[in-house]
Amino acid sequence: MTSKAITFAALIGFAASSALAQTMVEDTDQSGGYSMEELVAAYPDLTVEGFAEIDVDQNGEVSADELTAAQAAGLLAE
Repeated sequence: MTSKAITFAALIGFAASSALAQTMVEDTDQSGGYSMEELVAAYPDLTVEGFAEIDVDQNGEVSADELTAAQAAGLLAE
């Protein structure tokens, strides 16, 4: 039973560290999307070209769905 507890604790620790590794982006102006400035605060290496690639609908803000897709596609460096 002790080995099961250790394995369980290790899995919990791994899951927690993975969750903490996710970069947090804050919608500081509460517009419902993320501006270039808000994304650069979380991803300092983001370029204007990179923002344009992420902003699929080209409305000048990155939606939560666009951000999730960009993260899944590896377009944003952690």
